[in-house]
Amino acid sequence: MEQHLEDLQERFVKTANKIQIGNEYYIRASAVAVNLEKLVLKKNETFLVCDNRTDIPGRVSGEMGFYFEGTRFLNELDFRIAGEYPILLKSFANEDLMADLTNSDICQDGAVLIPRDSIIINRKVSVENALLVSEFTLKNFHIVPIRFSIEVSFGGDFMDIFEVRGAMRPSRGKLFPPEWQDGELLLSYQGLDNIDRTTSITLDPKPDEIEGREVRYWIELNPREEKKIRLTVKAKAEEEKKPFVLLVPSFKNTTHNNFNQWVHSGCSITSSNELFNKWINRSLRDIYILNTHTPWGLMPYAGIPWYVAPFGRDSCITALELLPFRPELAEGTLNFLAHYQGKTFNTFKDEQPGKILHELRRGEMANLQEIPFVPYYGTIDASPLFLILLYQYATWSGNLSKVKKWWPKALKILDWIDRYGDIDGDGYLEYYKESPKGLINQGWKDSWDSIFHKNGELAQAPIALAEVQGYTYMAKSGMSCLAGLFSDFDLAKRLQKEAEQLKEKFHKDFWMEEEKFFGIATDKKKELCRIVSSNPGHCLWTGLIDSKIAEQVAQRLFRDDMFSGWGIRTVAEKEARFNPMSYHNGSVWPHDNALILSGLKKYGLNSYVDKLATALSDVSTFYSDCRLPELFCGFRRISTHGPTPYPTSCSPQAWSTGVVFEVLKAFIGLEGDAINNRVYFIRPQLPEWLNWIEITNLKISGKYLDFYVIRGPYTTTIEIQRKSEDLEVVIKG
Repeated sequence: MEQHLEDLQERFVKTANKIQIGNEYYIRASAVAVNLEKLVLKKNETFLVCDNRTDIPGRVSGEMGFYFEGTRFLNELDFRIAGEYPILLKSFANEDLMADLTNSDICQDGAVLIPRDSIIINRKVSVENALLVSEFTLKNFHIVPIRFSIEVSFGGDFMDIFEVRGAMRPSRGKLFPPEWQDGELLLSYQGLDNIDRTTSITLDPKPDEIEGREVRYWIELNPREEKKIRLTVKAKAEEEKKPFVLLVPSFKNTTHNNFNQWVHSGCSITSSNELFNKWINRSLRDIYILNTHTPWGLMPYAGIPWYVAPFGRDSCITALELLPFRPELAEGTLNFLAHYQGKTFNTFKDEQPGKILHELRRGEMANLQEIPFVPYYGTIDASPLFLILLYQYATWSGNLSKVKKWWPKALKILDWIDRYGDIDGDGYLEYYKESPKGLINQGWKDSWDSIFHKNGELAQAPIALAEVQGYTYMAKSGMSCLAGLFSDFDLAKRLQKEAEQLKEKFHKDFWMEEEKFFGIATDKKKELCRIVSSNPGHCLWTGLIDSKIAEQVAQRLFRDDMFSGWGIRTVAEKEARFNPMSYHNGSVWPHDNALILSGLKKYGLNSYVDKLATALSDVSTFYSDCRLPELFCGFRRISTHGPTPYPTSCSPQAWSTGVVFEVLKAFIGLEGDAINNRVYFIRPQLPEWLNWIEITNLKISGKYLDFYVIRGPYTTTIEIQRKSEDLEVVIKG
């Protein structure tokens, strides 16, 4: 027991596995179990990362564990048979985790007592709010009675998720020795925030032997006989000050039933391609897992394991991707972000009046303000993305009374953009870090080295990003339309004029004639960072790019140094800081590509849409259950190999789950105009690997629509099966 505590304390002071650059921390690649296949579960603020046997192997460093509200309450749950790890037959993750295991040869004194494959172990693991339940069913398939032992060991390090991720702390709280009370194992920790955190573990039936944090059962089974063991883990944090209390559905309703109810409450999507269907269904399951019940509605958290928290940018983009199919995500996201809108000036949090938050965290480090995410507002794009989501929600819901409720928040954002977002009054939305613990870069590429000049020199803030000007243009254009609907015609006219002026100025200041493309950003000297990157591709989505040069922009995005064959890279191969294994300087991000794809569709560049959508679809087939990760490496495509995984990528990641829906919208050219009870299909075109798509119960302004999309020899057609009488369908070729 004392050795266990010493081992844990050594882990906390050891820094060789962690790298610090400025205020950002990284886990050394050698410290992560990159070759282990991992399974994940999440329910609200509770999540589990385990290996494919559903164990949390204490012998392996990395992110695996059972977490609640930003703290790892269990970093070891190891199951063995007669002292040996069982053999995995299969495992999978849906609403629960399931694994089928068997024994290796069980020997004594050189003789085989029980041959391998005699025992089948079925494991089922589920999580609920602050609760993990693991059920073992053991069955004898040998022809004679057998007797064997099983062992389960436990460990709790109570590390903050930022410690797991790589943050180095000068000191920690007190970790107590494991303690058994009335058949319950207690692992306890008192944090420096004076909060007692406890992991309680109960087993049914009670174990035959207990030694510290390990238990042993002696199992006797006749042929075909089976026995069950149920293990329950509860996480508890005493008297923690919480930013909000989650609304937790009743535990009596299983996750499976809740998922089915949720799926059937929305529209149904199916197609002629089974792999495409699998991609859609996996994405629906993943967004359900990432959804979190808050007092303000359902909100998608960003990703497992590193980003199980509200993120302004990620949640807005995810809600936009799924808006026609799952509008409740937009409502919950808008409500949540409106509630936490910046109210004052707070340098530590990079907060300003009207600004939308970047990130909100719980846990010991947040309580002690060792990190600024309490909440943190260091994001330049969440505020215009909120406005884009608000306008798009209006176009799909037609619920102007609800939009009117958010209108004062929208006006505060517009004021923030002009007063504080545009620091020097040059017409560009730009960022700089005030917080000593804040992020250096505050766009979606927020790595310390992601914005740089041609010679590799890092850009100095204030920095105006290309895509953020696109978001601002789209936001002001949308708010102009809403202002007109609310009879504020002066505001509508002003915003439209500002959007047009921004478009003209952007083309003048960001255009690189030698590349026939736009630069990534301007720095504090107003010098253009003449880097070819994916960022300007978002400006296609926002409509900022003049239609006369849109195809030139597309051509540059699809040159070999940008298009890997699996997708568009974040940075071109020729650039000084290009590295296909980097986080933001040469990797491929599915959500980045999805927004570019949507923009290509807006400009009628269907051949590029087809090429990019096909690449993303191909990527999905190489990942387990067609689950697109947060990102993957930017190596060139080789016909006999799949894409190279990025070692510490989140999976699932919210805006990656939305990619297939962005692809779907692009294929059929789907646009809503709920204000006028109208839905558009603009230049629908299916790829050759997709013969038809069927969508039923699509909702717009409370009205329904069922339809087929069918690929013919020359054109793609829309066949309406059922619709509300007062809903107009417009098809544009």
